[in-house]
Amino acid sequence: MTKISNLPKDLVEEVLSRVPLTSLRNIRLTCKKWNALSKGEGFAKKHLGDQAKEAAKEREFMMVMMMDFRVYLARINLHNDVESCIKPEGELISLDEEDDVSQVFHCDGLLLCIMEDNTRVVVWNPYWGHTRWIVPTHNFHKLDMYTYALGYKQSRKSCRSYKILRFIDFSRTCFEYKIYNMNSDSWKVLDVSPDWKIDSYSRGVSLKGNTYWFARERQGSSTFLVCFDFTRERFRSRFPLPIQPYILDTVSLSSVREEQLAVLFQRSRLSEMEMEIWITTKIEPNAVSWNSKVFLAVDIGLKFQFQVRASSFFIDEEKKVVMVFDKERKYLVSTHNIAYIFGEDGTVEEVDLGVSADKFCYPLVCSYVPSLVQL
Repeated sequence: MTKISNLPKDLVEEVLSRVPLTSLRNIRLTCKKWNALSKGEGFAKKHLGDQAKEAAKEREFMMVMMMDFRVYLARINLHNDVESCIKPEGELISLDEEDDVSQVFHCDGLLLCIMEDNTRVVVWNPYWGHTRWIVPTHNFHKLDMYTYALGYKQSRKSCRSYKILRFIDFSRTCFEYKIYNMNSDSWKVLDVSPDWKIDSYSRGVSLKGNTYWFARERQGSSTFLVCFDFTRERFRSRFPLPIQPYILDTVSLSSVREEQLAVLFQRSRLSEMEMEIWITTKIEPNAVSWNSKVFLAVDIGLKFQFQVRASSFFIDEEKKVVMVFDKERKYLVSTHNIAYIFGEDGTVEEVDLGVSADKFCYPLVCSYVPSLVQL
């Protein structure tokens, strides 16, 4: 009888290439031979290629979800029934089990995770299971209002230098912009004095190595986009939005196929609960333009507003629907996580994501593309 350990290498590769990403850790623990095979670049390219083909065939999108301070990998298919449109593949467990994550950001297959105690930062490649812990050098220990972003400098086509931007802009005496270079393992202070401000609760979205945020004038009410260019290590501003939100309106950013930027906009006035989704036609560090036609406009009619900055969302261009992740909106304060699915015909459906132990820990979703980057 032929043992699994004696199978030809090409046959083993064929079998293992069909294994979900979240099962790779178990494969690597099975035996030394499989561990070495699964960490080879040739197998990794085949594995990721097969996974991408299968996802395209099934019209699935791979996403990272954060709920109740834990990080999960999931596939979203809005062509399926509501009950099965989110397929959890399992928790990403490369981090220690006691490590609770309060924020997660994606860039080029890497995840930047901010621990729940706000004193530790880690860059993580879930595909390899590699982690790199970074000392954040806090100067304002009592404030948890730091903003983070992960990006890269593109030197050559195959050479990227990854960096972390970290800043706090709370007052004149609580102001600091720093950048960390993973190649040199060092922080440096940036000479930044913007005439605009990014709110501490505003999430940035990384796209093509740079990060975009909503910002507003320090003296005035105008809101716009700003971009941090990780190659030049400076901010680019100001880029117009397709709408002009008020301070209490819901506005949120998301990426589309890692190629375009999308914005969700919802008025705070109960008499105007229409939600709009707009998508860019061009997105570069020095230029942003928006489609002249709204991607999706829905009269919610449920008389509730999504969280001003906490709501994350995902869109399916082919099916023309949007999925918004938030809390159950039937009560003022809820621990129940819900994914709301809106169609262009005005329909709304709900997916129950379960209960969080912390009522202030909102569900988060961001795109994920596996990467072979070594940390």
